[in-house]
Amino acid sequence: MGYLNIFLGAFLGDLLIKKYAEEKLPMGKKYSILGDRIWIRKLHNSGAAGGFLSDRPEILLKGTLAMLGAVFGYALLFLRGGQRKMEKTGAALLLAGGACNCFDRLHQGFVTDYFSINCKIEKIRKLVFNLSDFFIFIGTFLMVIGSVFPGKKKK
Repeated sequence: MGYLNIFLGAFLGDLLIKKYAEEKLPMGKKYSILGDRIWIRKLHNSGAAGGFLSDRPEILLKGTLAMLGAVFGYALLFLRGGQRKMEKTGAALLLAGGACNCFDRLHQGFVTDYFSINCKIEKIRKLVFNLSDFFIFIGTFLMVIGSVFPGKKKK
């Protein structure tokens, strides 16, 4: 049940933030927070990270659905039992982030992104993210680490 809560919390949390961004943030206006380390700014991204496949939304949507199905199928293999907690947590985050961005694509035709990291590297500074992007990244990382270092089995 804990992994379902992780999934629902991540999915609904970012969905609510995106809804707020859509309703309250004007397109193109930038707000600085945390000592100008983070910029809040709304962007509609019809592609994947960095606008990849924005000219081929049908391929992007099919690929996203296939990826979600594969991760869900993989997670079902180890859902039961007490081991593989890191992989389970990673799968819950990855599925939540992917499902939330996919939900945006299905209902809006684009994903709502709403913050940037202000750093010295211009390529990073130009990117606009949402929490689901980080859930996808962190979830993938946890799944890989959990599969490489599965931990000790209980006797």
